[in-house]
Amino acid sequence: MIRIIVCDDDLFTLKLSEKLLKQAILESRADAAVVCLASAGSELLNYIRHTQESCLYFLDFDFGKKERNGIDLARRIYENDHDAKLVFVTSHTDRGLDILKSGIQAFGFIEKDPDPKKMVRAYIKYLNMLEQSDTQTTDGPCIQLPLGIDETATLPLAEISYVDSVKTVAHSICYHTFDGSEITVRDTIEHALLLLGDGFVRCHRSVIINGRHLIAVKGNTLKLSNGITLPLSLSRKKEVLAHYHAKEQLYD
Repeated sequence: MIRIIVCDDDLFTLKLSEKLLKQAILESRADAAVVCLASAGSELLNYIRHTQESCLYFLDFDFGKKERNGIDLARRIYENDHDAKLVFVTSHTDRGLDILKSGIQAFGFIEKDPDPKKMVRAYIKYLNMLEQSDTQTTDGPCIQLPLGIDETATLPLAEISYVDSVKTVAHSICYHTFDGSEITVRDTIEHALLLLGDGFVRCHRSVIINGRHLIAVKGNTLKLSNGITLPLSLSRKKEVLAHYHAKEQLYD
């Protein structure tokens, strides 16, 4: 089960977040529950000191002058929960760069929005991503990606969400993973499809998807389990739909 902790110094926002997260859990059918609502970093830390389970955290960034900020709190969380997944929820979108510069490994970022439906969709995205990462293992098939002279990166196939051409760099493609990271290499979409093998399908002349995580096809777009929406070309639609229906029958 995904254990969720929410921390925000505004009590109204805290209770609203709980309500929207419960809606997200219901809609996504995730095996998850909100286990702690904390209005201060000290409350959160006190809770996790007495639990052995790793959690998914939705954290406000700025807790006021008397409290540690999101980066300080994140460091303390990792001291107690080494496998923590931290999602920063903030109205200060520029804070993301500060977090990245600090070396904190954030699971993601959500911009606060007055539209509750947008917030629910954002929560669902991270619930899906975490459920997906929990089912992945580094023992499965991997692909070796050349990064430079005598330098390669090993990427498990199960972690790849999709691959697309890089329009700004000639003869380059980008591997996108379910945790939001990206690896750009000099290669072609055609060659990547051969390397990736079964389970991956080309949905557009410049895009390959991990077909195992295709959850919806609508018109000229498709959707993956991590919430990503990608283009679907008419010439590829028949192949993608065949893959989609085969996957549905497999799990019926």
